[in-house]
Amino acid sequence: MKTIILLGLLLVGLAPNAWAVTDAQDIATTIRLRGYECGGDAVTNISESTDASGTRTILATCPNGQRYRIVVTPEGRVSVQPAR
Repeated sequence: MKTIILLGLLLVGLAPNAWAVTDAQDIATTIRLRGYECGGDAVTNISESTDASGTRTILATCPNGQRYRIVVTPEGRVSVQPAR
């Protein structure tokens, strides 16, 4: 019985870490969901800025070298465009 309880506590303690997603993975997934190629599970370079209206602009470089601009409006709308 003690073994089952210990195993349960161990699994509960590991579960949040096993499901954690990094910002780099989240951004790469956003790029792929918008129909663009990224060449990997995580972007390699991220720079972020926010303007006075609250719009966030993220510049990210994928492992394949392609760069993208992700814009997130204060209302939550997300757009992805290749960066030049």
